[in-house]
Amino acid sequence: MADHVFRLKDTPLGTLLVKFYQIELYSPEAFERAVGRDFLTATVPGSGVMWGSRLYQGEVDSAAVLPEAIFNLHLRCPHCNYVRIERVG
Repeated sequence: MADHVFRLKDTPLGTLLVKFYQIELYSPEAFERAVGRDFLTATVPGSGVMWGSRLYQGEVDSAAVLPEAIFNLHLRCPHCNYVRIERVG
């Protein structure tokens, strides 16, 4: 699961979920496994976990979606190196 999840409301893109992950020994497969676990958790009825459409998924430093907001959220999770940004609703 994501190490930290933030909800950004009233952005130009609507409401966004920003999920930060710390992936040790990164590989595309390791990141996909982490995101896949989140998806499985989110699709369990009553889990309270939300899943939205992906706007960006990859390295934090390369995020082009609301980069200033992502940078500021990343300060709360400096050990995280990957991010998934989703549009909710």
